[in-house]
Amino acid sequence: MTTNEPSWKDIKPLISGWSDKQLVGLVQDLYRLSPENVAFLNARLLQHSAPKQTLTPYKKRIRAAVSPNDPWKQDVRLSEGRKAISEFRKANGNARDTLALMTYYVQCGNDHTLEFGDIDERFYDSMCSMVRQIKDRLLKEQDQKLADDILPLLEKEFERIDGQMGWGYPDEFGDHVDDLREVFKKET
Repeated sequence: MTTNEPSWKDIKPLISGWSDKQLVGLVQDLYRLSPENVAFLNARLLQHSAPKQTLTPYKKRIRAAVSPNDPWKQDVRLSEGRKAISEFRKANGNARDTLALMTYYVQCGNDHTLEFGDIDERFYDSMCSMVRQIKDRLLKEQDQKLADDILPLLEKEFERIDGQMGWGYPDEFGDHVDDLREVFKKET
């Protein structure tokens, strides 16, 4: 006998008749259940009143995953850093904040490799992929003010890594920055 896992379709009719008090109680219980739920609800509900604080738990997760304090005891977990960005995007969706986290991911990766030396191709592929995603998102948004906020951060990161790392990473990074400069009329 096979049983299907319960899904949202099973839950929705059960709570659709609940009172406001019951729903608030459920959200409160979920909030108290895990740090991930706290971060999600804060990012979703406090994005206008405390935008910087909503980024903090995600930045901590990215830093711990991409640039661990002791890489000899803890491996770099790029997928965990990306997962934090994805979860934030689902919770908040704000382009500026999402791009800030994506840029922070790259900064953490650069910090790690500058401190501990060249990593491997998989690491740099992930960094290049994130820079490309940042570029693609900025091109999609076509928001000059947003580009004016993010592009200087990317330029600073490029300056930090140019000539310092291998695997063609600085070259590809620089190409993405040049593409953005061309579109958003930024000159060096």
